[in-house]
Amino acid sequence: MSKNIIITGTTGNLGSAVAKKFISEGYHVLGSSTPGRSTPDDGVDYFEADLTNPDSSKEFFKRAFKKYDTIIAGIFLVGGFGMSNIENTEDKDIHKMFNLNFLTAFHCTKNLYPHLKLYGGGKMVVVGAKPALEGGGAAMLPYTISKNAVMKLAELLNETGQDDYIQTSVIIPSIIDTPVNREAMPKANFSDWVTPESIAESIYFLISEKGNKLRDTVLKLYGNS
Repeated sequence: MSKNIIITGTTGNLGSAVAKKFISEGYHVLGSSTPGRSTPDDGVDYFEADLTNPDSSKEFFKRAFKKYDTIIAGIFLVGGFGMSNIENTEDKDIHKMFNLNFLTAFHCTKNLYPHLKLYGGGKMVVVGAKPALEGGGAAMLPYTISKNAVMKLAELLNETGQDDYIQTSVIIPSIIDTPVNREAMPKANFSDWVTPESIAESIYFLISEKGNKLRDTVLKLYGNS
């Protein structure tokens, strides 16, 4: 079986850890990179794409399919975060979070789904958010709304995915232990946070055959909290 997989957001802390895990397991990882930006020499085969743009996204997947023929899964990690409540949220804040979180997931799943269906099925993973699942997101209103839309997208994809042998899973991480988050919250208890490496292990489980037995496609990754 082909072991070609698309992982977006591989230049970030989480994406790089996920890519590293899959490469260590013998996968060929295709990653997206922001147009005009340099990419690390990390074993990922990078293609430039603005995944908030439908035409750029379509071209990205077209190039991927042409080079690798068969892709068996997609892990879509591109996204963004922002703090603002109903009183200080502007239209631009909604658009920014919606573009970064929902549209990137929508464009990626839209382009990969038909390919997976054509070749007998496969798996996709998107990223939700704890406040979108459990509440408490009023102080990050645009972010929470956009992540809620991502989770609904996965739910709807699974309605048809059962017949097409395509499983779309949602990972729900709590605070991820990254240098940026440590700098932003220096007094926090870092041991309660979830590491990029542990998330990578969980995503690998979802993509593996062992993940076929899961009935619940929403996976909570809350660290020790």
